[in-house]
Amino acid sequence: MNEIQDVHGVPSVFNTLRAHTATLHNQVWLSENNGAAIWSNQHGQTEYCKPGHHTLSFYLQGGERTRRVNADGGSLFGGPDKVCLMPADHKSHWSFSLPFRFFHFYFSQQKLMSTLEKTFDKEGRHIELKDETFVDEPYIANLIRHVFISLDWHDNTDQIAVSHASEMLLIHLLRHHCETQVLPITRAGGLATHVARRVDEFINDNLELPLTLAALAEQAQLSEFHFARMFRQHFNKTPHQYVLEMRIRKAKELLTFSSEGLADIALQSGFSSQQHFSNQFKKHCLITPAKYRKEVTK
Repeated sequence: MNEIQDVHGVPSVFNTLRAHTATLHNQVWLSENNGAAIWSNQHGQTEYCKPGHHTLSFYLQGGERTRRVNADGGSLFGGPDKVCLMPADHKSHWSFSLPFRFFHFYFSQQKLMSTLEKTFDKEGRHIELKDETFVDEPYIANLIRHVFISLDWHDNTDQIAVSHASEMLLIHLLRHHCETQVLPITRAGGLATHVARRVDEFINDNLELPLTLAALAEQAQLSEFHFARMFRQHFNKTPHQYVLEMRIRKAKELLTFSSEGLADIALQSGFSSQQHFSNQFKKHCLITPAKYRKEVTK
């Protein structure tokens, strides 16, 4: 899937941008109508009319001459680290001149509802996202700049962290940016031993596949949010860190006991490419895969 789907024939925000002057730099799709993209734009105007899905917009660079034109003729201007929330049924008119770069997070009302129900154990039918323009939100800024942007969206291992970051973003929006306040519930303790064993076996049996946080959480029959927290408490590391550790361990075994090439070892261990495998291996083992093989097979 390479774009957000239109809803009942209504152009989505993603497709509207792509059809006009915006330049797409990166995109990732976690499920239908749930994904993220990085864009740049300049010198133009854009209108959204009930796009059928929610959008969070975060300004990475520039934006001081980007404005949302209000119905009364007034304007609100943007800038770096400003956040906009555009609900599925909103209407807006935007005008911009100087170049700016921005991050978009797309999600459906169904995704917002299911996150509320799974994470907070509350009925989600009446949850309503606020329409907000150019607000300061340090938590969102930190999550996007230091988590989302730092990850390789197309790497199998990093996509687990992308999924987790997406859940954290949705939970934050539910707690702080909806018309009705959502209070958290807490679950004490980590994973039960038999559940942790089942998850560990699933990971090691499927390292060559693009494991997702949703797939791991399903093994424990928990929401992604609670699973990530309880996993970390049990294993003393995040799911993303643990999967990467297991992939490197498998790669070491293949380097030691097989004669297969580095490209094949990278794929069998679940890395998206030989280059990414080599970079991650050297980062965590302080030696290249080729040198490691030479050392252990002397």
